[in-house]
Amino acid sequence: MPRSRKDRIIPVAPVDRLMRRTLTTKVDRVSDKGAEKLALILEEVGEQLSKMAVELTEYKGRKTITDKDVELAYKQWRRAF
Repeated sequence: MPRSRKDRIIPVAPVDRLMRRTLTTKVDRVSDKGAEKLALILEEVGEQLSKMAVELTEYKGRKTITDKDVELAYKQWRRAF
């Protein structure tokens, strides 16, 4: 079941703009459902990265997530795929 507008974390309009930046001569449109699906995927990936960053922060004995924690979480996440 799709999330309602108020339950979304990432707004669809910026995702739509992001997708439009990558358009080519062969692909020149973005559907609303396509942008909504990418927004949901980005939310899921963001949640995974956040959890990984929290684990790294806790492991280091800190209470604040830093940019380096997020960057390391991203590198670890990318290596998994």
